[in-house]
Amino acid sequence: MKKKVMRIMMIVSSLLLVMFVIITFYITNRVKRILLDNSENSETQVEQYTDKAMRDAVTEQLTATTMGCAYVMNETFRNFAGSVEMIADSATEIYSNPDKYGRAKIEPLEKSDLGRIMGQFVYAEDVNPTDAAVLEELYMIGNLEGSMLAMYEQYPELGAVSIGTETGLMFLAGPVLEERWDADGNYSHLDARKRPWYIGAKETESAYYAEVTPDYDTGRLAIMCGAPIYKEDDFVGVAGAGLYLEGIESMMMNARISDAGTSCVIDRSGKILFSSSNEGELQRESVLGDKGDSVGFNDIVNRASEGKDGLAHMDVNGVRSFVAYYPIETVGWTLISIVPEELVLAPNESLLASLKDNHLKEMHDVQATIGASFLTIIMLIIIIGIAVAVTTNILSNHLVEPIEELTYKVENLDGDQLDFQWNKNTGDEVQKLANSFGLMTERMKEYIVDIKNATAEKERIGTELTLATKIQLGMLPHDFPPFPDRDEFDIFATMTPARKVGGDFYDYFLIDEDHLGLVMADVSGKGIPAALFMMISKTILQSCAMLGKSAGETLTKANEALSANNQTDMFVTVWFGILEISSGKLTCANAGHEYPALKRADGAFELFKDKHGLVIGGMEGIRYKEYEILLNHGDKIFLYTDGVPEATDADVKMYGTSRMIEALNQNPDASPQDIVTIVHNDVNAFVKEAEQFDDLTMMCVEYH
Repeated sequence: MKKKVMRIMMIVSSLLLVMFVIITFYITNRVKRILLDNSENSETQVEQYTDKAMRDAVTEQLTATTMGCAYVMNETFRNFAGSVEMIADSATEIYSNPDKYGRAKIEPLEKSDLGRIMGQFVYAEDVNPTDAAVLEELYMIGNLEGSMLAMYEQYPELGAVSIGTETGLMFLAGPVLEERWDADGNYSHLDARKRPWYIGAKETESAYYAEVTPDYDTGRLAIMCGAPIYKEDDFVGVAGAGLYLEGIESMMMNARISDAGTSCVIDRSGKILFSSSNEGELQRESVLGDKGDSVGFNDIVNRASEGKDGLAHMDVNGVRSFVAYYPIETVGWTLISIVPEELVLAPNESLLASLKDNHLKEMHDVQATIGASFLTIIMLIIIIGIAVAVTTNILSNHLVEPIEELTYKVENLDGDQLDFQWNKNTGDEVQKLANSFGLMTERMKEYIVDIKNATAEKERIGTELTLATKIQLGMLPHDFPPFPDRDEFDIFATMTPARKVGGDFYDYFLIDEDHLGLVMADVSGKGIPAALFMMISKTILQSCAMLGKSAGETLTKANEALSANNQTDMFVTVWFGILEISSGKLTCANAGHEYPALKRADGAFELFKDKHGLVIGGMEGIRYKEYEILLNHGDKIFLYTDGVPEATDADVKMYGTSRMIEALNQNPDASPQDIVTIVHNDVNAFVKEAEQFDDLTMMCVEYH
């Protein structure tokens, strides 16, 4: 009986062993199959998800960059047209009220004047330059020479500023060019009435940009803007000025988000004015349709001419690319930025390779765990052969049930559902297998989130800050000495942003030959919004100053312009002064800015506590009061923003105005550049390695 029982038990044990071997083999292959299927599905999901994330991030960045560059170019043309209109308005005032103005004597040009920047008298062939009426009109509009020369100095890419009249006169302000003399040494005739910018402004009765044409004198490509002049209600002439295209091209290059990208500007006729590509259908100076298939670009130009912007996915020179476009409405141009699609998808390859390596490692761990489980089951069956039924029940409850639950959970890992939860604690190889699945799914989710966030944020922030830094630094004057031919004064200024871009700015410019405008300002807020508001504020302040108003009236006009449509609730503190160079009289107005520091020739620097008005852009209807300071030979004035006294060290102690005055008086007789450098170094020595949260801007002016 014992042998029979043993034989029966052996048969049963053998059958059970075979059954367990079959069951274990089935479960093992089933789990491996699920793992393989899940791995393939996960790779497909990650590839699709990261592909979409990269496309969205790059196209969003491409669109934002294109819009920003187009906005800057549009504002540049709008401000330039505004400057031309101010010249035209001044001429209208003179024509309408000639008795209020004197007569400016304009001397004939000589060959010796070549290269000089000055007013010039040109006339059409049918005009007698010695006629009394002609000379009377010429001397009358000659009163605008100072304003016209100031505008020429304001725009480095400007060819010349001119006023053409219906009587055939033309008064120019700019460099005397050799091209204006003919082969016989006679000054060439020039009839403004036949130029497109003159005709367009006369017909439209408003500021008018003509098509890009070669400059009359130099032949360089330029775009001309004209604004009509009236004598009361009668048309009498046009004020005009032209921008050379090479001075505008650098702004367009900022629209690229990588070196492999392309950017270009197309006019309303389909001609490509600027392009970073030297070949293909977007080659510079070509016309859409001349090279390749330009149907898509023609449609983009047509949409932009209607004031629309957008993003297209199309072939460019045979390469599938993303194309962002934005209208430059002021001149009727279109800015286009292009990035090849292959650049967007490149990061996916490295991510997928990493996922495959992890999947192989997980499969190896799973196989090792299943093998150990298989051996454990066989050993338990051999050892407890007599108690096979009990052992089978125990093994079924202890091993098979958790594995089935694990299989069920793995099968439900589908689509976007990558959450794997295991609440059991079996304490054996099944637990290790479940832990391996949990770690694998968590790493997959982390990979997806990390690649999306890191790539999108890095590209967006890097491109925006680089573009903003270039634009902001280009707006501030940085050539010293700024006026090499003027020895009546000396100026030095610097601006160090706390971050890549800031809201501080300074400016100095000649309003005319005897008046120098000085600006020190601080925009509320930080980052890109503050930088954009800073550029707008700087342009408006300078434009208002060039109208010839007093310091208080200039701030009043600037406040009206900034407050009229200020939807951002941003504002700017401003100290503005106009120095009458011949007398040393400095007329000043303060809109909520820091006190200036004043040094007399035989004294030391002291704070000049002037009266403050409300900040610019804060409220409409504010009128600003002004005061006067009489500067003598050797006197200096030091201007700064609150970033200087509010600079903090590691213990959060502020630098303060007292330390600033002490630094200024270390060597008060030094040059303006040395004085600014001394204060800057003293601030750096105070704050050391502490992080700064405000821009550091200073300017020093010495009157000779």
